[in-house]
Amino acid sequence: PGGLVNYVVKRPTTRDLRTVRLETGSGGSVLAAMDLGGRLGTDLAFGYRLNVATETLRPITQALDGRRQLVALATDWRINKDSILEAELEWSHKRQASQAGFSLLGNALPAPSDPRINLNNQAWAQPVVLDGDTASLRWRQKLADGWQFTAHAGTQRLRSDDRIAFPFGCFDPDPAPDGTYYADRYCPNGNFDLYDFRSENERRRTDALDLSLQGKLRTGAIEHALSAGVLQSRVRNRFGSQTFAFSGTGNVDGSVRDLPANPVPNDENTNRDERSTELSLRDAITIDERSTLWLGLRHTRLHRESVRTDGSRPTNYAQSFTTPFVAASYAFAPQQLVYASWSRSIESEVVPNRSRYVNAGQPLPALKSRQAELGLKGSSDLTEWSAALFDIRRPLFNDIGSCDVDDSCIRQANGEQHHRGIEANLATRLDAWTLRFGAQWLRARVQGVSDAAVDGKE
Repeated sequence: PGGLVNYVVKRPTTRDLRTVRLETGSGGSVLAAMDLGGRLGTDLAFGYRLNVATETLRPITQALDGRRQLVALATDWRINKDSILEAELEWSHKRQASQAGFSLLGNALPAPSDPRINLNNQAWAQPVVLDGDTASLRWRQKLADGWQFTAHAGTQRLRSDDRIAFPFGCFDPDPAPDGTYYADRYCPNGNFDLYDFRSENERRRTDALDLSLQGKLRTGAIEHALSAGVLQSRVRNRFGSQTFAFSGTGNVDGSVRDLPANPVPNDENTNRDERSTELSLRDAITIDERSTLWLGLRHTRLHRESVRTDGSRPTNYAQSFTTPFVAASYAFAPQQLVYASWSRSIESEVVPNRSRYVNAGQPLPALKSRQAELGLKGSSDLTEWSAALFDIRRPLFNDIGSCDVDDSCIRQANGEQHHRGIEANLATRLDAWTLRFGAQWLRARVQGVSDAAVDGKE
């Protein structure tokens, strides 16, 4: 809970579109892009939208140059006045090294670092390579009485080579004569253990089929905008053995650049499969010209399994759950309304199948988050504004126990995160300029956890 990101595909344009974009940055990055759109054929039945881009990436950070390319095509075919067939194709490629994160120095928060320093700057460091192919086909069919049926099938194949000189923890007897080991931070003098990490030829595939029916009907003076659908999806992730091998000791000043490579695979990865079916029903109820009520219900059935690439640590579980949504709005003036909403979301988690856990490999109960919101929205010819109160409660799950030997801990639901706040936004237009203002007050706490040192803290 907390919001959704909605990526909208660029659709074919009614009029011819011819746009070329050239851009350069202070570091020497160069972008060239082209956006073409229009319609062709008898009665302009065929539409297209083609985007092509190539970019040379030269950020300020050392040894972080890269490049990327993209080709994306969206088309539609107006078969007749009631039927439309739409297709999208996309190919993308990116090749660029990663920048490793900084960390605490012992118990001290480090001062802001030089943004040019790259902790991944070793002679043997290789770039991360990302390749993606995506395709979808959508059929929209108008039915009697204003109803519409939509069938949408999509597939995506991703391939990646994930590689980095990775700083992680520190064992350095110099600043700590007793040989203190910092497992989750760097040493006080800025030293860290550097590992050669490589996970190559990672493959991820997602296939989905979405069938939906939309339409309107009346019950007396009340109008309903109904939508019902079924979504089936399948995810298949396949990996090979990976490398996470000690290379030597580095420092946050970036001065150590001659550590040896250690590329031989020494650890297994985890293959994953998931299948899910979702049934949804939504109703937007227009009570009168000012009042609207939204009701939604989604039932999800999922099956997940995983296994290490050597066949060890298998997990396999299935879960079903139902999530509701309800909202209401009232327009108290033209282009101004007050609204309230309440929704529930679900997280699904399985305990890693490792000997340290008493409940290894077992699914946890579905963790139910709740979100409520009360707000105002309004606009005029030159101004838009909004304000909202929100309250979000999200369950937590973590390890209880030492987890350092077999059967020494249990992973279970333990407390919650509670976010409560208010936010406001204002946008106003002044001739060719648009000014935007925003503010948020947030109270975020962990509460109800078994660790008294954490309970009630930000």
